Amino acid sequence: ERTYNMAKRIVAIYDRGIDKNLMQGFDVLEKYGYELTLVEKTVNEDELAYQNSMLSVEVNGPDGTPINEEVFQYLDDAEIIITHFAPVSRRMIESAKNLKIIATLRTGMENINMEAAKERGIKVINAPGRAAVAVADFTVAAMLCEIRNIARTDEDIKTGGWTKKYPNRTYSDNMCNLKVGLVGFGDIGRKIATRLKGFGTTILAYDPYCTKESIEAFGCVPVSLDELLEQADFVSLHVRLSPQTQNMFGAAEFAKMKPTAIFVNAARAGLVDEAAMIDALEQKKIGGAVLDVFREEPLPVDHPLRKLKNVTLSAHLAGTDIGTFSGSIKIVADNLEQYFSGGELKNVVNH
Repeated sequence: ERTYNMAKRIVAIYDRGIDKNLMQGFDVLEKYGYELTLVEKTVNEDELAYQNSMLSVEVNGPDGTPINEEVFQYLDDAEIIITHFAPVSRRMIESAKNLKIIATLRTGMENINMEAAKERGIKVINAPGRAAVAVADFTVAAMLCEIRNIARTDEDIKTGGWTKKYPNRTYSDNMCNLKVGLVGFGDIGRKIATRLKGFGTTILAYDPYCTKESIEAFGCVPVSLDELLEQADFVSLHVRLSPQTQNMFGAAEFAKMKPTAIFVNAARAGLVDEAAMIDALEQKKIGGAVLDVFREEPLPVDHPLRKLKNVTLSAHLAGTDIGTFSGSIKIVADNLEQYFSGGELKNVVNH
């Protein structure tokens, strides 16, 4: 077991997603000679400001997103910074002269200046798979909601209606008769496949990083992207946003889909050319869409997506259940405990 000197600090920055009470779970690390300091990401931040700061991190990066200045009071002796969506900028990293580890309670690193961490030799760890169960559950529920008009009939009844037939009635079929195309077959894609197999759904999977054998082992059909677009009744995105995948879905991809196909995006808005998607929906080039992520959040009141009848919208909720947040704490805390006890530090994303 490693030995430790006292007076070392872990700075844990909480926010509206992972709050102070949840972040207090890292007090289990104090037995290794650390003092846990909890700091609020942004004082008195409301839900709208929190959403805007998350978008700012994705658009402007950690150095262009503000943070509570109080954080800097505790960085002199900080060896570990733990963050959820708080930006960890170059300034923060340079202010923490003893910093050894940055831990994010997410899978993505958009809120961390990775270049500055690399320059200092600081290890960055994440919480892979933390939202996989929540996103998989949501995605399957969203498919059912859209194809069976659950949200539409609820809204219709509450406004005095009793509609029995909707425009998609000719292809509102049982899931066992439909094909779901998963673009990306990582942890989330595989969990969705596991759930869909219970319905008897045919599952097509495209992932250039997966072998044909690994996809078939899950009872799915490996296909090219073009084959998936041409055959699938649902096209669901499960790809990380990167310079290579930015706008990977545009007019050409929507044109290859069935006119009855439903597009599902609970991943990242930046994967999709929004104008092309709206055109495909307005012109009925595809059957509909389920969207949980948007280029601007919340959606402006006059945004065209708010007016479309063939879309089911969700306010970026796919990965935000209590199991995701508590699971994030456990993944990172267990990793650090194992490391402090002499084991290997896992989930290092900047080897």
